[in-house]
Amino acid sequence: MASKNQRSENKKNSNLRLISSTIKNLSKKGINDLTMNDVSQGAGLSQGIVNFHFKSKELLLIETLKFISNEYLTSFDKYLKKAGADPKLKIINMIENDFSSKICTPEKISVWFTFFSEIKFKPAYRQICRERDLYYQNVTENIFFELIKIEKNNLSKKSLSIAFQSLIMGLWINQLDEPSKFSRSESKKICIDYLKTHFPKQFKGYS
Repeated sequence: MASKNQRSENKKNSNLRLISSTIKNLSKKGINDLTMNDVSQGAGLSQGIVNFHFKSKELLLIETLKFISNEYLTSFDKYLKKAGADPKLKIINMIENDFSSKICTPEKISVWFTFFSEIKFKPAYRQICRERDLYYQNVTENIFFELIKIEKNNLSKKSLSIAFQSLIMGLWINQLDEPSKFSRSESKKICIDYLKTHFPKQFKGYS
């Protein structure tokens, strides 16, 4: 039993090393120029180990996309749980998550947009990204619905959610475009200012 558990743990560790190497290399080379040899060298593992765990480059890419998607959603849910039932704290914590050092890194953001650029041609990528985006949109719309009720305005929860998500992604792009000028705190402030514009009563004291 111990031997079986050890093999399972070794396989898990190797998978993580390979996926981490894929993320790093994807952010530098993109999908077309990435090779399995790049991945194996980056992970410090043999080409045979790569082929044993992932039978093709495409399977490795799909698992990498699943990994960063699951990582994002796990962190997203953790931050939401911390906020309890308060919609103000929920949206604030969503912003904290989206610009956290774990989620908002040049490598991971670059990889996200690399996969986004391929969803038109890759149904598997589109499905994974769509599941994440729909979950994010539904949660965000529900939060905005609660904020609208408290503020007593007639805004559209869907429009607010779409604009909010577009704002986050635009700020992510800024990190890739001008990494030396990118500021997590400034990005979070921009998001808070967006909330203040639409919900001044509830976010008056936030900065």
